Amino acid sequence: DADKPAQQRASKQRTPKRRRRSLAVAAFGTVIEWYDFSIFFYVSTQLTRTFFHGDSNSLLLTLGVGAAGFLFRPLGAMVFGHLGERIGRKQALVISAVLMAVAMFGIAVLPGYDVLGVWAGILLVTLRCLAGFSVGAEYTGIMVYLMESAKRNRRGVAASWAAANSELGSLLAVGGAALLAHWLTADQMDSWGWRVLFVVGGLLAAAMIPLRRFMEETETFEKLKQAGVAQRRKGSPLIDVLKHQPKAVLFAFLFSSIGSVTYFLNITNVPTYLESTAEVSNQLALNLGAIAAVAAIIATPFIGLLSDKFGRRAMTLTLGLVLLVTTLPAYLLLAGTGNAGAVTGVALLAVPAAGWSAIGAAAIPEQFSALGRFAGMAIGYNIATVLFGGFSPLVAAALIDVTGNQFAPAYYATAIVVLFGIPLMWLMRDMAGKSLEEVDRDPVLRRARAEKGRG
Repeated sequence: DADKPAQQRASKQRTPKRRRRSLAVAAFGTVIEWYDFSIFFYVSTQLTRTFFHGDSNSLLLTLGVGAAGFLFRPLGAMVFGHLGERIGRKQALVISAVLMAVAMFGIAVLPGYDVLGVWAGILLVTLRCLAGFSVGAEYTGIMVYLMESAKRNRRGVAASWAAANSELGSLLAVGGAALLAHWLTADQMDSWGWRVLFVVGGLLAAAMIPLRRFMEETETFEKLKQAGVAQRRKGSPLIDVLKHQPKAVLFAFLFSSIGSVTYFLNITNVPTYLESTAEVSNQLALNLGAIAAVAAIIATPFIGLLSDKFGRRAMTLTLGLVLLVTTLPAYLLLAGTGNAGAVTGVALLAVPAAGWSAIGAAAIPEQFSALGRFAGMAIGYNIATVLFGGFSPLVAAALIDVTGNQFAPAYYATAIVVLFGIPLMWLMRDMAGKSLEEVDRDPVLRRARAEKGRG
């Protein structure tokens, strides 16, 4: 094999220390992504008064700006999915970090309505869309990188840190906002306090740029590069993966849809649900939301480890059954009057939802062969996240209004688990414990190597 010497040299360069450093740097990226996503909504009232008129309608406009950034994730995913296949996983993540830093620093220094008038709001929308675009392939790209860089029997636990760190980013955002609100007066928070939070996010993103240059490119992409696949491919990687790996893309969509619904309803939306339906205090709702986040962080790597030991299929089936059995009882506990019951309900919601994301962090990229993994992940995951993540709290609230049933979110989440869980179990290939060569096996790659050898 003409590529063996190069592959052996690359393998020698991947020392355990360099591997751990690369994994740590990659996993930290999801902290920044979810900090960026969360902080906009935590300071939405300050943004409203700064960039719009400050009344109730303006608040809805600010929240709409946040949603617009969310809608740009699929577009960013398609572009970065293309780049990840062409120039490499590492370089795509470096570019993503640059754009995140630009967007967050831009919002931090953007003059308000008093200075720019209507242009302040327009520029805010532009920067928010840039932020959404830049993180479009951040989470999926990191999952791909972690899965391709981890040891054979540790892909589940390694990739699960992407999911755990996303919740850590949300905690960092709410913690930072709460501390500033405690230390500063309302006027100080409105005039400059909220900007500090975006500066912190910009600094975190900027710090990732040099750090990511220390990451090693994955062995999978190096093999694709050595085989000359990127240079030989004439069409779009996105079209190619849809044409040659449609089942994997569909699996990514189905798995991510369940993950998005359960994550956003059972973890992220818990404080809002408690305030609006259970009529608990804002402080208690935030405390219970923090408990949900902490439970998710603790459970995620543990369940990722279990998926390495017992297999992705077995753990996916187990977590699916747990979601079916516990979701409605957990919401019943949330609606009760006792704090102990509410804490138990929060844990019953958070742990299986986090566990599902932990399994998916490795299981989804393992469905794809080497060629098309980055692009296929970007398409399937992000479309599902927009449809069943960003809109799930809105759908749940609408169902409560229409039916008058405060447990409508539980029924909605359960229905999605059943409807999407059955076909994904049929589509799933369990690659836990398999070598990276087996996971990456691709007839296109083999043909490219054969052609290069003949040439």
